[in-house]
Formats: sequence, structure tokens, C-alpha cells
Amino acid sequence: MLDSQSRIAGDEEKRILVKYVGWGGIPQVFATPLSTEWKAEGERLKVLLTSEEYDAARASTLNAHYTSATVISAIYNAVERIGFTHGRVLEPALGIGNFFGLMPAEMSVRSRLTGVEIDPLTAKIARQLYPDADIRPQGFETAAFGDGSFDLAISNVPFGDYKLHDPSFNEHNFLVHDYFFAKAAEKVRPGGLLALVTSKGTLDKVNSSLRGYLADKVDFIGAVRLPNTAFKRNANTEVTTDIVFLRRLVAGESPSGPPWLNLAEHVNRDGVAFQINEYLVANPHMMLGHMANAGTMYRSNEPALVADDRDLSVALAEAVAALPRGIYRSAERNTSEPPNRETIIAPDDVKENAFTLHDGVIAIRTGSTLTPIANLPDETARRIRGLIRVRGAVREVLRTQLTDSAEAEIVEARRQLNSFYDHFVSRFGAINDSRNRRAFRGDPDLPLLCSLEDYDNDTKRATKASIFRERTIQRSQRS
Repeated sequence: MLDSQSRIAGDEEKRILVKYVGWGGIPQVFATPLSTEWKAEGERLKVLLTSEEYDAARASTLNAHYTSATVISAIYNAVERIGFTHGRVLEPALGIGNFFGLMPAEMSVRSRLTGVEIDPLTAKIARQLYPDADIRPQGFETAAFGDGSFDLAISNVPFGDYKLHDPSFNEHNFLVHDYFFAKAAEKVRPGGLLALVTSKGTLDKVNSSLRGYLADKVDFIGAVRLPNTAFKRNANTEVTTDIVFLRRLVAGESPSGPPWLNLAEHVNRDGVAFQINEYLVANPHMMLGHMANAGTMYRSNEPALVADDRDLSVALAEAVAALPRGIYRSAERNTSEPPNRETIIAPDDVKENAFTLHDGVIAIRTGSTLTPIANLPDETARRIRGLIRVRGAVREVLRTQLTDSAEAEIVEARRQLNSFYDHFVSRFGAINDSRNRRAFRGDPDLPLLCSLEDYDNDTKRATKASIFRERTIQRSQRS
């Protein structure tokens, strides 16, 4: 409905969208053949989704298990305790954006948010919920970010016995959850943080190749082991997971955190021995329950953490209080001497003096290179980002008309333009408002953007130009 009406979700609609928890809890709806119990839902889904959306949704069932609000809130309490207050934030397995929605308000308004989500339908929902974030509908393995682009990577990473294709990491033969750790660590700046939820295998498996790979790149801060029921209510999954906190080392720095590379013997309350990570053996209070051969949703009689009698939020608060305090330092970006940066070659489609986004950062083209703009006020940055989106949409409308594309493609481009424009105006007023013109001044496409409105300077009211409703470039006449 939102797509067909070319608009952004209202508050009540957002309250509905945010309840979506992905397909991981009901893989039966994609089974072939469908069981009698799920037949009606499965057939309905094929009608509601395009073939591409259906295939992507079915492929996501292995990992679309969303994180509970209780766990996410505790993770933010932890990163705040460690010292993070704001910065550039990456969520590499976004889902609908629960990690964005539950971010503390003061942290959110002062941060730039970038999310990656492989399922296109889920990414659409995330864009409706968080239109100011940079949300990329693609797999993390294909997402292009500069090394050191972020201050914090925070996520519940996918896990499973399969691998992703990424030429930069193929030689390491990482399984999917290990890959997310390795690439996220590369994209976080020196001194930046990683707070990732993962299966207990990351810390406990005998094959320590990932831990060894990270050993000279990050400092291990600590971990919290969650009971196997932590995600049962919201995601219908039973698996033992860990929240792992890491800090990227700066040049010349050696790891100084607690040992975590090896396994050690842990004897549970019943006298049963388990081989688990040496950090948890030395810090059993960071396990929110007791180890037992209780099984998981994947295998019976498998080691798992069974919850104790504490409320999960209480147990998490106690574990978070045991993490180090104030060891994170914000990036120094306001020095009089600009840092040495790798030259960023400007794409051909960015005009001279034009604003653009590079790895989520606002930049401007000067000659053949892009120059990131530092110290922009948050409100100005949001106006520029919104205008960049509108500009991209109107360019696409013009392209489809100039190339005489199929009518459906022209209509879809026009729908997108209406959607981006309506969202911008709802937040910042007419494009011709002096504050918006001032924010985008110097960009060669500012006149194009202003021409999208019939603007009355006396009443300060704007109406949409004809490009929002109809073709403005007619089909060429062929003889």
C-alpha cells in the first residue's frame, strides 16, 4: 500500500511494520510440498510477493531470527559503559532495524547510521522505519565500505555452516558468522568498537582460526553468554549465543584484554565437564545460567546454556556492570591538521561542486576527487542527505523519459520521486525554503531541485510541479 500510494509510513503504520520479525521462525511456509497446516499461508505468500521477493524471503529463513529488545537495550548499556556515546554506526545484518530503533535517543540523533540487509522486502520495511539512515539492500559480502569507516559495528550476525563469496576473505575459508566478524573488524576504525551477537561457536569451537585472525587486530573486552531461551519468545529459536565486545587496536598497540583465544575445561554444577572459551571459564559470572547437554533447535544433547532463575534483564544488567568502563575514545576529527586520507576518485556521474555520499559520508566533488565534509551540523547534514535522495530520484525520472523506457518503469521512477519528496517536505519543509537552499548551496543541481516546486515567496507555500504527475519529456516521433 505504501508503495502504491508513493508515501512514507505514518506513525500507526510504523507501529505495525516494526512487529515484523522475519521468516526464520516459520520456515514451514516455504516448504515444498506445503503441509496442510501451512498450505493457505504459503499460497497467499506467493500471491503477495514477487518471485524475486519470494525467493529472497525463502533464502533468509536460516538466519532471519531477530534480536529481542531486552538484549539490544543491554548491548547499548554495555557500549555506553565502555565509553561510546555517538559516531558512525554500522549494522551489517540489519533486518528491519531493531538495533537502530532501540538505540538511545541521544546517541541516535548524534550518530550516522548505515545498515545492510540482504532481503529486499525487509530492507524496504527498514527504509520506511528509518528513512534518515543509509540502508543498503544487499549482502554484506557485496557492500563496499572503506576500511576504518565506522566507529561502532553492532549486530546479531547470521550464523550457519556455509560460506560467503568475497575475494578479500576467500583465502581464510571463514563460515558466515566468522566472516561477519572479520569484515566488520576491517570496517571499524582503529580504536572503534564491535558489539556482535553470535553463536557460542565463535568463542568455543576447537578451530580457533577466526580468533587467531583477530588476535593482532582487536583487543578482547569481554563477552556475555546468553541462555538458549533468550530469543525464543520473539524469534521462535533456541540456541546459545554470546555477545562479544571487541575494540580495534590502534597502530603500535598490543592486546591488553583478558585471554580468549583458547579453550579450557569448565565443570558445571552437576560435575559435568565442558570445553569452553577460557574467558568464560575464568569469568563464569558472565554466563547467564549453567552449561548442560540440553540440546538446541538444531541438535539434541548438545552443550547449551540453561537459564537460571533470574529475569533476563536483571542477569544482563549484572553482567554488563562487570565490563570495563570508559576504555573507548571518540575519534578526533576536529584537529587543525587534516588527517592523511586515501584519495577518493569521484564517480563520473557526480558533477563538479556537487554533494554526494561516499560510504555513507557527505562529500563534495572538487576536480577529479571527492572531499568528505567534516563538522556539518546534524540538522544541515540531514537536509543535505534528503536532498541528495530527491535529486537521485528526479534524475531517474528524467532518465526513464529520455530513454523512452517502458511505461511501468517510468511510473515507478515517478512514484519513488513522490515518496522521497514527500518525506523530505514532511521533515524540512519546501525545497525552496531558505534553510534548505542554504544547506544545498553551491550544488549545481540546486536549480533543478527548486524547479520541482511552484513556490510562492509571499505565502511560503509550495505545490508540486507537473513532473510528479506526468511525463515532461515526450516520446520522440519516429517517421
